[in-house]
Amino acid sequence: MEVEKALERLDALIVMGERVLATYSTDRRWVDKSLSQQWRTSSLTFLGATLDPENIHYREFEERCKWNQREEAERGLAILIAVREDIAGGYLQKFETLVSASVFSDFLEMAEHLLDNGYKHPAASLTGAVLEDGLRRICGSNNITVKSDDNISSLNQKLAQNHIYNPLQQGQIQVWNKLRDYADHGNFDEYDEDNVKDMLRGVRSFLSEYLK
Repeated sequence: MEVEKALERLDALIVMGERVLATYSTDRRWVDKSLSQQWRTSSLTFLGATLDPENIHYREFEERCKWNQREEAERGLAILIAVREDIAGGYLQKFETLVSASVFSDFLEMAEHLLDNGYKHPAASLTGAVLEDGLRRICGSNNITVKSDDNISSLNQKLAQNHIYNPLQQGQIQVWNKLRDYADHGNFDEYDEDNVKDMLRGVRSFLSEYLK
């Protein structure tokens, strides 16, 4: 859904860019200043929220589409089209990370809702699943090879060995992993609701810090 929204917004910005270019006339040699500035501001707002500030698309748009000249509007439009193609093709790592963070937040809110209604076991299991997927994505963003059968324990070990975080964080993740195992294997007497609350709070904080 997030990808679809981004593509819809890009489509609107591309149409707006075409409107900007349509205001060009040979006698003025400029595009409409007001519409051009509105388009540039909206485009930079979208690109800044979606891409890493160091992304080449963001930097190129910011530097090469400053004035209401036809050539600059054409370059800006070409950049937006390229961004659309990259997002649609799944080539923008930063965007994928942001989407993941949004999806993870939704699932963690679901786990919190389960916990608030007395369902500590599915809440622990769901939080563990979010953690495992998050660890996989953190490995991917750090070029660490993972296998299909890697679990929280093995992913945690790989990340710690590559110094993505310290042994203290590694140990905390192992605690969450054990709690998730208890929930998945029906050992419900091994933990209580407060343990799940701590896990949920910790996983949310951890993913917020490392999914960047």
